[in-house]
Amino acid sequence: MSKVLVFGASSLIGNYFIDTNRKYELVCFSRKIKEHFFLDLEDETTFSNFKFENSFLVSFSPIWLIKKLIIKLEQCNLDTLKTLKGLIIFSSTSAITKKYSANESHKKLSKKLITSENKILSLCKKYSINCIIIRPTIVYGDYKKFEDGNFSRIKNFLKKMPFCILPSRTGYRQPIHFSQLSKLANLYLNEFSTINSKEVINRLIEVGGDHELSYRDLILKLSSSSTSFFRRKCFLIQIPNKMFYFLFSPLLIIKPKFFDELYRIQSDLSGFPKYSDYTGEMPKSFPIDILN
Repeated sequence: MSKVLVFGASSLIGNYFIDTNRKYELVCFSRKIKEHFFLDLEDETTFSNFKFENSFLVSFSPIWLIKKLIIKLEQCNLDTLKTLKGLIIFSSTSAITKKYSANESHKKLSKKLITSENKILSLCKKYSINCIIIRPTIVYGDYKKFEDGNFSRIKNFLKKMPFCILPSRTGYRQPIHFSQLSKLANLYLNEFSTINSKEVINRLIEVGGDHELSYRDLILKLSSSSTSFFRRKCFLIQIPNKMFYFLFSPLLIIKPKFFDELYRIQSDLSGFPKYSDYTGEMPKSFPIDILN
């Protein structure tokens, strides 16, 4: 049985990936979960706990932290680094969608993602290590005690508010369910396991859900997906875009990052390759319920 080293076990995707694994021997690293091997990606002194000969590595942790680990391994454990059979590392399409944001923190995030992606890919190419970096679009869903960081906030807002104001023209989104990303990681693990030993995979892929929805339709589907989320019906009120952004313009001074997020409601953040394009599965409608 092949050994797979897992980072980001305490994340939504990582937890589901671990629970549903049936094929590989998983070795999990975490700074939070006592049952796993302790390793803090922000503390290089803990990297000595990392044993990785002849294994695969799957990371759901922030990519810039994994970059830090790989650079340290190159400096101190190059011979064993070369024995890695393959890396599957998650990044984000924010590398693209936030590159030209008006908000400085968003631009810094984009730069951090792209710099980390390029560094990891170049190191893997240099030492002939299989590597796939996956850029997913906005991730949604909840599993056990884990929630996504995006739609859960919207659900909580809709649960508390009697109405929600949106601009009349909203952009499109391409949300992808966390279980699909876990399956995609397994798909590439299987690919690594079956390729010719002389062949090296070194690529970055982008993936979104199978359906593109306007921001308005996304909100409507979230509000009707489960009545248990809502104590009262939240009415959607749409107003002209110029009026909407004038109404919230004080946030540009008070909370510029939040205003930028509101401004992005009218932007199209879709058009990425679909999950079913990679897997050949029948497209599933939004939102997906893994219990069904």
